[in-house]
Amino acid sequence: LIQRKGFIDVEIGGKLFPTYHYADDFILPFVRPFLWPVRASDGTEVTLDQAQHPPLHPHQRSIWIGHHNVNGANHWNFYKNRITPKQRHLKFDKISNDTIVEELLWEDKEAKPMLYEKRTLHFIAFPDGNRGIDFTLQFTPVTNDVTFFSDSGDTGLLGVRLVQSITHNPELTSSAGGHGVKQCNLKPADWCDESGLIDGKIYGVAILDYPKNLRHPPLWHAHLDARLSTDIFSLHTYNPEKYPKGAGNVTIKKGQTETFRYRVVVHTGKAADANLPEKYKEYVAGK
Repeated sequence: LIQRKGFIDVEIGGKLFPTYHYADDFILPFVRPFLWPVRASDGTEVTLDQAQHPPLHPHQRSIWIGHHNVNGANHWNFYKNRITPKQRHLKFDKISNDTIVEELLWEDKEAKPMLYEKRTLHFIAFPDGNRGIDFTLQFTPVTNDVTFFSDSGDTGLLGVRLVQSITHNPELTSSAGGHGVKQCNLKPADWCDESGLIDGKIYGVAILDYPKNLRHPPLWHAHLDARLSTDIFSLHTYNPEKYPKGAGNVTIKKGQTETFRYRVVVHTGKAADANLPEKYKEYVAGK
């Protein structure tokens, strides 16, 4: 890991994997950290920073953490003419060969401290040559209870936006045996993968949800020309007869900490080629 002003380059075997932007004004004024570019083992970029491709969604910056309504603060979109709440970098507790431990402060809608986060990023070189990132997100309210509201639907927490050549014609696969949008989008599964062609070769990214996460197995945001992410908020959309509006809200009480863990796998080939069932077993086993 090579720390620079406002960002960190992560290399595996001397080749760049992702760059973690934690406090720089890259393209847009800093709002929240993101990882871009994210490269497969052969150097191919597999994710898209939409801030560089107007008129697409500028908030979808490759791989990022956010949510539309956190105690009324929008930690999803960007605003030009009003306050945009930030995920402010406080300090690094650790920067080692393969791990970043960072302290962040999420602002409320008045740009005041609302939510403390300890974020751990662990970078992996798999034996099969593919790459991975483990995310551990620990959220603790600063002064009052903090609610991630579900009224905005499927807008959090971890999002991955793949390059357009994949998202325009993706192959979606889930641990539940789902294939395609109808069988994967807003369906529960341990993991979900999105793969497709980049210059004639197949690449993909999978998100693995840790079994101790809240509401595991999650629903998935997995459809055409969109980001890939877990979705624990859209319960009413998924089953309106069972879940009333607001049932997907997640409240973290003052004095408590809620932890979410994910593994992102960046691979060549299709989901089957990446042996995701075995990778999930290893992830659950702590490997």
